[in-house]
Amino acid sequence: MRSSFTEQEIAAYRRDGFLTVKDFLTSSELDHWREVVDAAVADERAQTGTLRTDVFTQRMQLRQTSADVRQLVTDPLLGRVAAELEGVDANRIYLDQALVKEPYGSPTQYHLDGPWWPFDSTHACTIWVALDDSTLENGCLYFVPGSHRLGLSTAGDLGPDVGAVFAVHPEAAMPPTPSPVPAGGCSIHNARTVHGAGANMTPGRRRAMTAAFMPDGVRFNGTQDVRSLGEHYLASLTVGDPLENDGLNPIVYSGSEGLSLRKEPFRRAASG
Repeated sequence: MRSSFTEQEIAAYRRDGFLTVKDFLTSSELDHWREVVDAAVADERAQTGTLRTDVFTQRMQLRQTSADVRQLVTDPLLGRVAAELEGVDANRIYLDQALVKEPYGSPTQYHLDGPWWPFDSTHACTIWVALDDSTLENGCLYFVPGSHRLGLSTAGDLGPDVGAVFAVHPEAAMPPTPSPVPAGGCSIHNARTVHGAGANMTPGRRRAMTAAFMPDGVRFNGTQDVRSLGEHYLASLTVGDPLENDGLNPIVYSGSEGLSLRKEPFRRAASG
């Protein structure tokens, strides 16, 4: 697994809010990721049924039911990628998702992740690992470069209107950049970067596995993200509490031993 970047790549990520990496996993690692994710998705489907829309099949928090997935998404090398690109001292795993764009699946609406999450941070990010070739034909991701620097704070609608977020944030309505990536490659994007995905116009599936990271020290902003944090944990939280549940969101990567971890101040989520 690739776990370090050039100065030029880091600068590009921080300027654009995303980075496409074509050589992220080795071929043997890709085989392992495919095997682990496919098995975890099949096991959960057998137990809970299929969570499928006309856009994709989505499986969240597989690390809670699969030890093999947990090992993948809490790999310190994966955490190092997020920490290095975002310039943080330490981070925690927040969310993992398997996302399968099914044959002839609809486009994924443009959106930004941050407003949906129960904390505020300019340094949260998602690593999106392609388990199949992600192409213009089968629904690769698109990013709006630099949108993470616009201070966008409203989630927008995740309904059938692919561009609904631009009605809320017209300042982000700029030409998007497609991000095709081969199997074993990945894209990394900041939680405030506007992104979406095209339709799958092929008879094949487009599988991806994602892991989202939050800097250690973020605080609960009141957003009721039940699917990620669970009802029991949410009920124990008060706005402003640090999100430091080591069982649910363990520290995946920390810098030098004894390094003072950056603690992000609590900022109440903007309304509207």
